[in-house]
Amino acid sequence: MFRPASLLLLFLTLSISNLQSQTIDTLISTGNHELHFSILEGEGTPILFEAGNGDDVSVWEPILNDIYENTGATLITYDRAGLGKSGIDTTDISFQQEVSDLENALTTLGYTKNFFLVAHSFGGFYSSLFAHENRSKIKGAVFIDVITPCFTTKAWAEDYKSSISDQNWKMIRQYRVGLYYVLQQFPEIADYMSTRYIPKEIPLALIVAENLPNENTLKTEEDRENWVRCFEEFGHQSNHSYVLAENADHHVWVKRPELVVKEITELYLKTTGSKPVH
Repeated sequence: MFRPASLLLLFLTLSISNLQSQTIDTLISTGNHELHFSILEGEGTPILFEAGNGDDVSVWEPILNDIYENTGATLITYDRAGLGKSGIDTTDISFQQEVSDLENALTTLGYTKNFFLVAHSFGGFYSSLFAHENRSKIKGAVFIDVITPCFTTKAWAEDYKSSISDQNWKMIRQYRVGLYYVLQQFPEIADYMSTRYIPKEIPLALIVAENLPNENTLKTEEDRENWVRCFEEFGHQSNHSYVLAENADHHVWVKRPELVVKEITELYLKTTGSKPVH
């Protein structure tokens, strides 16, 4: 006879094994390079995750299983060009091309219909352009401490770019080559996205970390005030909800995983018409 502890261990082992068997880890060609995808297969509208700059698929691991268990949805995470396991074509790299490559890769994988978006930090720009070009397909979105065009102006991006030391540029190019090329084009990206942020008609939950970024990002008191103001203005727009994550830092789910999972689950179920798994 199994003891209760043995039954629990068996259940956990089978659950983990089942999740692993449903995970697709693959490289998809986008021309002269490949993008790495890690996909947890489920049903209904897939959730497409967009990480912050310099992060790869591993950054989402702490919350994926809980989201999957609550929604039963397909969870799509991927490494942007030059990050994680993804390659990069340095002869043809641009912000717009990255989003186009993502769209083509998703088509190759068979995902061509609806999406629910989750974005963090600079990923807010990528998800916004993706939504701008596929607005009829986007059911909803959760943005987590993202950058906004209100704050991230061309002038601010130019100042940020000029503040990076030669030594840091060298390290970024060596260890995060994809981030290097994005930062090289940062002012141009900010200018381009000033009129292409996520369409207002898409239902959105904005999760904001209570603890502000450090002085490497927010260098002045004016920066700090603008950061807070822009979030409040964006989060309180029609069709949006503003959620303050108390005692949380920029990677909100590290300290407040339950809050992030809750907001994603609730808006996903509401906007897609899916029924809760539990």
